Amino acid sequence: MTCDRCQGCLLREFVYDRGPWWWKCMNCGERLDGCILRARAEQAAAAAMLREAEQRDLKEWAGWLARVPTVQMPAG
Repeated sequence: MTCDRCQGCLLREFVYDRGPWWWKCMNCGERLDGCILRARAEQAAAAAMLREAEQRDLKEWAGWLARVPTVQMPAG
């Protein structure tokens, strides 16, 4: 696995005080466990759903605007 922060190498590490195995980056020292990885995945999924909803809303508005009749102003 690679570190999301610095793209370094992640190695498994047992931290006695913190419980079971963690991932530790050899470059920046960031430590990750299952809870952190799960929360990041949930945040990424929520952000992706929000982006999809925004794109869908933009397409709906574009379709609505395309159907709105235009009024031409008289020359004058």
